[in-house]
Amino acid sequence: MKIANIMQVQEMIIERFRESVPKTKSVIQHLADVLEISYDAAYRRIQGKAKLEIEESMKLAKAGQFSLDHIMTAQQDLTALGTATDTINSINSLEKYFKDMETNLKAAGKDDVEWIYSAKDIPVFHHFNDSLLGRFKIYVWLHLLDDTMEGKRFADFHLPLSIKEQIKINKSLFEQFKRVEIWNDTTISSSLQQIHFYHEAGYIDHDTAKVLCDDLRELLKNAAADLLQESYSIYYHELLLMSNNAVVRKKGIPVAGFVTMTMLGYIRFSGSNILNRMNDFFNHQIRQSTSIKDSSLKERSIFFNKMEQKINALEKSLERFHL
Repeated sequence: MKIANIMQVQEMIIERFRESVPKTKSVIQHLADVLEISYDAAYRRIQGKAKLEIEESMKLAKAGQFSLDHIMTAQQDLTALGTATDTINSINSLEKYFKDMETNLKAAGKDDVEWIYSAKDIPVFHHFNDSLLGRFKIYVWLHLLDDTMEGKRFADFHLPLSIKEQIKINKSLFEQFKRVEIWNDTTISSSLQQIHFYHEAGYIDHDTAKVLCDDLRELLKNAAADLLQESYSIYYHELLLMSNNAVVRKKGIPVAGFVTMTMLGYIRFSGSNILNRMNDFFNHQIRQSTSIKDSSLKERSIFFNKMEQKINALEKSLERFHL
């Protein structure tokens, strides 16, 4: 049944807020305190004799820790209210993007949180470290998004200390969660292509390209080691097309979806039937995929050796170009 009118929406907001109020507290008084209104004014809103303003609804949702998206779109199959990331076109806007990422990670909480990621590219958190590859990936992102980076060689690019510290914070927050990544044979391809392109174009020298290849091997080695932890899993499917989209679950229930909008930008949404459909699709992908964590040693070695062979092929190409 679709929501008939505004007052029905208000009733749902009040009910969700009521569920969040401890039994030892008065719902009316708690609402009055949150909205900073009189007891009588709060009573009229609960009884539907006075309308909630938009700002008041947002305050109640924040205090009650529930999503207005869910209420507004619960009965609409094809609607989702989302928040898009800001435009990234400079080092400063990239730093803000990383800071906003910290906010999203903290908002997810710590207990029983699971991130499922469709890895069209190697997930960004694998690059949040002090490696040359980590700095190179940020260089590539900015080179493609910031017009002032045109013509700037990698050797002349240096990360501000504030960004180095921010990505370490983000990495430590992300590693608190259970992480599930779905890979295919092309997940590593964009990183290989970037090394090849920037080497051939003269933005990185031969020695740097070789170090980047070694760093990529080290990344895969670390991923293989992480599979021994209960909190990390990789699923593999040879034919599935990845998207860089993600779903966050809390206690097994989907609470947020992240849909890729631009190279780094995404739309975050929650509480709609679209989120449930997206979650169902991720479950379907996982069922069709092979768990690398649960595979035999032989199958796991084959998975990582395929990517190792691609790195070897790139290195041979770099040698031919160097000659």
